[in-house]
Amino acid sequence: MQFSNLTCLSRRFIGKLQTAESVRISVKTDINEVLSVGVDSVVNSYEASRGEVSFYGKTNVKLLYSDGTTVSGQSYNADFTATMQSDALDTNSKLTFDVITVDTKVDTSANTATLTILLEVSAYAYVAESVPCLDSSDDVFCKTESIEYLQSAEIYQLPLAVDEELNAARNITTVLLAESKLCATEYTLKEGVLHLSGDATVRFTYVSDGVIVTETLPFKFDRESDATGIDPDSQLRLNIFVKNTKIRLNITEEEPNTAFSVEIAAIVRVEATKIGSCDVVADAYGADCDYVFERKSVVTTVPCGSTVERKRIASSLPLESGKTPLAAINATATVTQCTSFERRAEIKGVVQATALYVTDAGTTSEQIELPFVETVNVDYLMPACRSYATAAVLDITLRDAGNLQAEAELCFTVESERDVICPVIVAADEQPFDKSALPAIEVCLAHKGETLWQLCKSLHMSEEDVLATNPEITNPLEADARIVIFNKI
Repeated sequence: MQFSNLTCLSRRFIGKLQTAESVRISVKTDINEVLSVGVDSVVNSYEASRGEVSFYGKTNVKLLYSDGTTVSGQSYNADFTATMQSDALDTNSKLTFDVITVDTKVDTSANTATLTILLEVSAYAYVAESVPCLDSSDDVFCKTESIEYLQSAEIYQLPLAVDEELNAARNITTVLLAESKLCATEYTLKEGVLHLSGDATVRFTYVSDGVIVTETLPFKFDRESDATGIDPDSQLRLNIFVKNTKIRLNITEEEPNTAFSVEIAAIVRVEATKIGSCDVVADAYGADCDYVFERKSVVTTVPCGSTVERKRIASSLPLESGKTPLAAINATATVTQCTSFERRAEIKGVVQATALYVTDAGTTSEQIELPFVETVNVDYLMPACRSYATAAVLDITLRDAGNLQAEAELCFTVESERDVICPVIVAADEQPFDKSALPAIEVCLAHKGETLWQLCKSLHMSEEDVLATNPEITNPLEADARIVIFNKI
């Protein structure tokens, strides 16, 4: 009997860890109060070895502070690194990482802010498993089954630059903060170029003639990224991570100055997978022998469905007397749970942001949270699938209605997958017997419900030989039947 190797991949959750990084930011004036801290982090690269992976990332910090008189903003980039262990890892493992900010603490001294940022990193890996698999043979009667399996997986980090000319509603005196989100709604891969289009949002906080203003400026983006090396026949799974957002003012001698350009630097993480199919031997027998098989179940991961959908959420929060809502800045959305149902996914999470207020004493702030539970329609989704969702805050607004009314527009991206169990025969022990002791002609009793394969296996004969002398039998048998067989001795 012949065996060949079958290699299947599965996408596994490797682990989760928390890592702290310390960031020290010095500014031009003394810091009287830190109003808001925004943190965006992404893993840029990693090195996998047997049982371990080391990864390296970049954090972009957006700081809004007051010196007691004026409000200023500052952006800063920092690096972080950590190591994670797992027995499933080896040098060929392909990994992805999701990073969320758990907590941020700030200590100030004169003109320096020291931030302690706690990040939570979740890792997923495509793990390959190779097993010997029984091949069909001319000398053995084999029953085959077709299986679908994950054949290959590659991870790519593609740089993406989005720039746009925009106009503010008021005269721009000083830029305080800029944050952006990208939500790809369509993409194509052709001739080594990844073409992406979708919705972009820039939230721009600036001082206009002594007044702090925050604007949300949406626009459509349509960009290309070099995707050389990605198999055009692959199925793609995309996530976009914004690294930083830069504002360049188009200063003119004429007033007001409202025109500016935005430059968004992002990374497109592409998981390129290929699904294959093959026929594996599920059972076998010989004409003059039995087999005792050793079987093994191989786990492989195949995609279910995916979608991108926009939703609006709203929440009412208490509002202290004497506070006038100004804007919400540094808004992020964290998905805490994604549950699969028939053709839909339920997503739970929370939007966190800094609410700025105007008071008699000046500008102040507080952290607010908007919990959400939303349902997103996903074609081909089944309850047996695992779903993963990300949410990007495209817009968030605050207004005074006796209490604080907060509304946010979210762009949900849902990807789903399921594990398929493939039972294969990895070893066979042959147990021959002597057919010379059998009579030339036999009449055997077959039972209702018995399949043709089960009958022929018990007789150690081919289906053709059994049907040649018993053409009236059905598969499976509709009733008990007497089967006439001619033994070839």
